[in-house]
Amino acid sequence: MQGITGIEAVDAQFAESAGMKIKLLGRAIRQPENKVCAFVAPHLVPAGNPIAGVEDVFNAIAVNGNAVGDTMFYGRGAGKLPTASAVVADVADLARDLKRDHRNAWGPGAADLVVSSDILASRWYIRTFAGVDAARQACGEIQLLARAGAPAGEVAFLTTAMTQPELKEKLG
Repeated sequence: MQGITGIEAVDAQFAESAGMKIKLLGRAIRQPENKVCAFVAPHLVPAGNPIAGVEDVFNAIAVNGNAVGDTMFYGRGAGKLPTASAVVADVADLARDLKRDHRNAWGPGAADLVVSSDILASRWYIRTFAGVDAARQACGEIQLLARAGAPAGEVAFLTTAMTQPELKEKLG
């Protein structure tokens, strides 16, 4: 799991220059032999993708199904009022049925079901002050991004598709 604490306004400006938005996504991707790769991380999403338009207290779930193709469920799901409403509804449900055991038990998933996100190849966003030549030397072919007012030496780019371990090896 990776959050958004390391993302700054300048990263959003670089993303916008490439026609993208930064979104924190939770993803579950089916792998061969019905294994699942599940993770949470910031992603660059094309501005034309419906997920890019999800803002404020709204959440969305995008699903690709065999029979229906791409679908998206969208609605309020974050913020103090929706959260308070959900808590009150849960308490009311519990109060109506006091005789039933409402505890949820969570345990570890099956070891042979979940696989690491390290196996996924994707393009990576990098922002550095190392310079363009150093970026190309470390990562090979890159797509440079721009932003107005960038200080001298600041470089942001997208790599070609590679796994996270491959990226870490290249960046040393």
